[in-house]
Amino acid sequence: MGTIFHPVYRISVLYSRVVTEPTAGAQHVALAVVSRRRLLEVLQATDEQMDVVALAVAAGLHVTTARFHLEVLERSGLVRRAVERVGRRGRPRQLYSAAVVPEVSAGYRQLAAVLVGGLAADLEHGPQRSELAGRRWAEEALPPGEGLSWEEGTRRVGELFDRLGFAPRLVDDGQYRHLELDGCPFRDLARADPRIVCTVHLGLLRGALHQLRLPGVAQGAGLRPFVGPELCIADIPRPSSKKGQRCPEPAH
Repeated sequence: MGTIFHPVYRISVLYSRVVTEPTAGAQHVALAVVSRRRLLEVLQATDEQMDVVALAVAAGLHVTTARFHLEVLERSGLVRRAVERVGRRGRPRQLYSAAVVPEVSAGYRQLAAVLVGGLAADLEHGPQRSELAGRRWAEEALPPGEGLSWEEGTRRVGELFDRLGFAPRLVDDGQYRHLELDGCPFRDLARADPRIVCTVHLGLLRGALHQLRLPGVAQGAGLRPFVGPELCIADIPRPSSKKGQRCPEPAH
């Protein structure tokens, strides 16, 4: 659906992409990342369509990162994208607007508790599936990285945990970079079943390292739950001295 383009009068034409019916689950996953909620809030606060550069500035994100998160929001049905064509050559602008969708924020805790309970009931494969879920979460939350140093990559992992509400502090001891996590947003669920919830977070950690292509550290990363009443610590080892070593592929 769109407006007819007349090249003489340089009338803009908007072609909207047709998206399949989203599921509530996809919308919950999309809104689990703070940066995506911020982008959506910017769009919901205006009646105007915005391009990725303006959205990145408004949300305080890099343009590449904003584009990645907008694609996830579009796939989940929370954002609509249109292509603006004007009477000149060149790449057309991609314009975004908030979709009108039912409220999906209610019931997050209940849904999470149900999912945790389902994994906990699987005594044989529950933890393995929990880590895999965390790895998939990382794939949704982070664009792939190439050519990052260990320093930059681990800093981005810290930023991811910060966006998700874990309030990390980065502490180095020469062999590891530790993320001291004081603000776990799922602490009540984690206390009830750390075997599942903390393993999801371990998968998130390892999946993020793998997604950022850090050499040889993903599988060696670990998570120590509740080393204090309100404190968990994620441990990221410094890379091996072996050249050319890459992260192991996630188990499926």
